[in-house]
This record gives sequence, structure tokens and C-alpha cells, in this order.
Amino acid sequence: MSASPRHPSSSGQPLSERTLALASVALAVYLVGLVLSIAGNSVSGSSPLIRTITQRLFSPWMGPAWLDLGFDHPLTYGLPEDADHALEVRGFEAKGSPLRLPGDRTGERSARWRRLARQIALADADEAAIPLVVGIGAGAFKAVGTADVSVRALRWPLEERGAAPQTPRPVKPYEARVRRVDGEVQLIELGGEAKRGELAPVLRDQPAGSGSVEGKAAP
Repeated sequence: MSASPRHPSSSGQPLSERTLALASVALAVYLVGLVLSIAGNSVSGSSPLIRTITQRLFSPWMGPAWLDLGFDHPLTYGLPEDADHALEVRGFEAKGSPLRLPGDRTGERSARWRRLARQIALADADEAAIPLVVGIGAGAFKAVGTADVSVRALRWPLEERGAAPQTPRPVKPYEARVRRVDGEVQLIELGGEAKRGELAPVLRDQPAGSGSVEGKAAP
């Protein structure tokens, strides 16, 4: 005599109709908010009513879902600064092997070095890149084996459509000399696309035990 299969009983109480109705309303409001966030952020324009609703009611949902970026997501505009960038540090007298960044690094580490190289390559319009060049040059003194190095930003131009494939040759949009003289780290720009006068010194070494680094204004 076989026993009939028993169905497991649910230990929890079923949700009430009021709870289900509230959940349905909340879900509907959330979906409407997502739709309005997308519609109100279109580059083609939208009504002031939708923009107001989006900014006042649904703006907290746009950031986490990256819905505040609009629909303009080009891989590249084909401009020179969109090309790959890298850094090269070598002795100013061209002694020893150069230090290349990102070199063999991959993934996010490589991407960070390339972004840094791009920012330095655009140094003509960004004065904030000068401390970056000084930091990279001074930090590479030991690795390169000399306290007088040149820091170069290299750029590989984008290939033109329909052009015959060829080995790309990098151009040098920015180059600077970083050296230590009498305990002071100096930067001298050597040209490239960015052309400004000499800036020296920009950093002074402190004796042991000092808790801060004294900066010296450039002339």
C-alpha cells in the first residue's frame, strides 16, 4: 500500500492583497521613472515637463544606473588625442635601457598609465600635468640609474580609413627633462607640441625627518 505524496506546507503566511497592490504600484512607479530618466536625458531634446520630472523626482536613480550619460557613447572621435599613449623615461644622455610605461602591464594598470600619458601629452592646455611629469621623472631616477632623465609622452596616430596597413610609428607630443641639482628637482621642457618656457626648480628635497615638501614657485 503506497502512501500518497505529501505536499510541503508553506510556513509563511501569504501576502495580503493590500501588500501586493502596494508592491505593484511601487514597481510601476520605478519602471516609469526609468523610462522618464532615459527620455528626459536624450540629446534630441524633450519637453520641459519631462526634464523637470526627471531632475526633481528620478535623478537619484540616474547615477547608479549610469542613465545620466545620455546616448552619446562614441568609441572615438578620431582625434589625435584619442590614439593610444604611453610614457618613456630614459637617461638624458641616452644611457641604459629606457623605462616604458605601461610596458608589459595589462588590464586596469595599463589603462591608468595610458590615461596618465594622455594627460601629459595634452600638457599644453593643462598646467596640472607639470607635477605629474616631475613626479614620474623623480620616481624613475633609481630605476633608470641617473638623476637626469627625459620624460616623453608618445602617441601612436590612428590609421586612416582605407589606407594601406603599415607599422605605426609613434610621435612625441611632449618631452621634458627632469634632473636633480644641489638637492633640487628641476623640470625643463624640451618641446614637442607643448611649448612653454623653462620651469626650474619646482620641487626641493627635504632633510630626513621633515614632515612636508617645500615647493618653490617657478619664475
